[in-house]
Amino acid sequence: MTSPLMQIEDLSISFKIDDEWCRAVNGISFDIMPNETLCIVGESGCGKSITAMSLMKLLPDSAKLGGSVMFGERNMLSLSERELEDVRGSRIAMIFQEPMTSLNPVLTVGEQIAEPLVLHKGMSWSAARREARNLLDLVRIPDAQKRLGQYPHELSGGMRQRVMIAIGLACRPEILIADEPTTALDVTIQAQVLALLEDIRKEQGLSIVMITHDLGVVANVADRVAVMYAGEMVETGPVEAIFDAPSHPYTQALLRTVPRADAAFELSPISGQVPPIQAMPDGCRFSPRCAEEHRACRVTPKLSPGPHSVACWAREGAA
Repeated sequence: MTSPLMQIEDLSISFKIDDEWCRAVNGISFDIMPNETLCIVGESGCGKSITAMSLMKLLPDSAKLGGSVMFGERNMLSLSERELEDVRGSRIAMIFQEPMTSLNPVLTVGEQIAEPLVLHKGMSWSAARREARNLLDLVRIPDAQKRLGQYPHELSGGMRQRVMIAIGLACRPEILIADEPTTALDVTIQAQVLALLEDIRKEQGLSIVMITHDLGVVANVADRVAVMYAGEMVETGPVEAIFDAPSHPYTQALLRTVPRADAAFELSPISGQVPPIQAMPDGCRFSPRCAEEHRACRVTPKLSPGPHSVACWAREGAA
């Protein structure tokens, strides 16, 4: 069997609120496999983005991390800042959701793409700039030579996102983390960016971890899906299983919120909202919003074994 590129075991993330440590992410475990797209999906506030940032240990010092994030033989959570610098951007890269705030407004596009090549690959600036042009070609930006000398504000939103992808790919990482990479884009540009990421994944054989709340994006790009609710993984599995046979009541409710061209389908919002981290319910965190809540839900369920896993007492196999 193929070994995972990264193994996340019992990951917890806590923040101190009013002198009390509150768990925003509560003991989640999952793997990232070679040459796959893993989508982590859920409502806003479910802990998707901080989970992604923890994989590179990018959270502020105020966060308390537990568990392990094994990348090869090394636990990312125990590495020093100097050791992390050797991994970030070179072996694991991240695309943030707002390129206009993530890109440096006073540096040209060429300088920003070349910088990780100089830092991680030891290239000269002239060699790095030549490679930056190749990267702009890779992400399908026309007139690449001209774009190298432009600043972020001179580019469209779609082009800025492609520049972010080029920076992420500069050092040929093994894992690319994309945090809501198409949120601010119109549907046409969104489709182009998603198709570009899929093409690059196939060409370079890297793994993509995509953070999104958009189930349409998930259906189009995912190989596997991990559904998060209130800091916990509630269901994981191949994308076909999640969409064709969703098991957890939360996953089923999410899918009912997506419009479909089906005369028999009725759009159904999820009542209530994700609880704040300082007021998480005991047991299953979705139970206050769940129509199937019963006494067993007062104890936290664990993901069942197998490729399609669910954490729900109402489903056979929940641990």
